[in-house]
Amino acid sequence: MGNLQIELKRHKLQQQFLEQVELGNHSQDGNVTEPTLKDVQTIKGRPDINSPENKSNTKAKLGLTKPQYNSFGAVSEADDENATRLMGDKTQDTHLDLKDTEHQELKVGVKSNGQKYSVRTNRKRFFYPNEWNNFLDCLASPKQKLSFDILINTGCRYNEGFNIRKRDIDFERGTLTLKVTKIKAKKGQKFPEPRTFRLSTQFLERLKKYSKNLNDGDKIGMLSAPALNIAMKKALIKAGIEDFYMFSLHNVRKTHGNWLNAHEVTIVNICKRLGHDYNTFLGSYASADIFQDKDREGIKEILGDLIK
Repeated sequence: MGNLQIELKRHKLQQQFLEQVELGNHSQDGNVTEPTLKDVQTIKGRPDINSPENKSNTKAKLGLTKPQYNSFGAVSEADDENATRLMGDKTQDTHLDLKDTEHQELKVGVKSNGQKYSVRTNRKRFFYPNEWNNFLDCLASPKQKLSFDILINTGCRYNEGFNIRKRDIDFERGTLTLKVTKIKAKKGQKFPEPRTFRLSTQFLERLKKYSKNLNDGDKIGMLSAPALNIAMKKALIKAGIEDFYMFSLHNVRKTHGNWLNAHEVTIVNICKRLGHDYNTFLGSYASADIFQDKDREGIKEILGDLIK
C-alpha cells in the first residue's frame, strides 16, 4: 500500500469519527466508538477488501502484495511503484511552466491538460481597515457579508468557519469552539484539535441574529468556497483594490492575525487563536507594524472589544 493510499484511508477514518461525534453514536459506556476501516468501507457501500473472502481476489486483480517496510518504517519503493501504476503518473498533469506577468508578484502557467494556473510569490498581503470597509460594502448579498464577517472576526480557516454550528457558540461566556480544525499530520496529530477563544460582544450580537432561526445542530451558513472566492474577487475589483490578485480567503485570516498584533495582543494568544505555533506565525503571517494611528482606530471599530 502506497503512502497516498494510507493517508486516504486515515482521512476517511477521521471523517467518519467526526460524523459519529456529530450524530452522537456512543458505545454503552458513553464513549464515542472509533470506526474501523471495515466500518468505513461498509458505510460507503464498498466491500471490505481486507475480508477473507475478498482479500485474495482483490490482490490478484490489482497486483498488490503485502506492503514491505524498511527499518525506518517507510513503505518500500516497490509499493510506491504499485501506487504509481494504479493511479497513473500525475507528474505531467501537475507540472507548471510558470511565466512572468505584468504584475511582479504573480506568475501564470498552463498545465499539460490545458488548465490555467496562477501562483502568488508573496502570500502575506493583508487588508488595511479602510480597504476592508470598502470591500465589505461591495459584497453583493447578506450571505457573502455573513461569511466574511465570520472570517475576519475569528481568524479561522475557511473549512473551520464553514463547519461552525450554532451549538459551538457559547453565548453566555462569549466564546466559540472550532471543532473541525486542520489535522497536522506532520506533527503527529491523528484527529482534529478543537480551539476555543473569545469573541467580541459586537460580533456575538450579530451571531445571535444570524443563528436566530437555526437549530443547535445547524451550521451557521457560510457560502461554499468556490462561491465565496468568486464573490471576493468581484468585490475586490469593485472596491478599487488594484492588487486584487494578491488576495485569497486565507488572506482574511492573515489580516486578523496582523490586526491583533498591531494592538499588541500577545503572540501566545494570537497563536492559540489561529492554531499555529510561534515560528509558523512569524514566518507565514506576521508583518512589520506599519499601521498608522487611524488604522488602529479602524481596526478597533471592526473587531470591537476584542481589542482591549
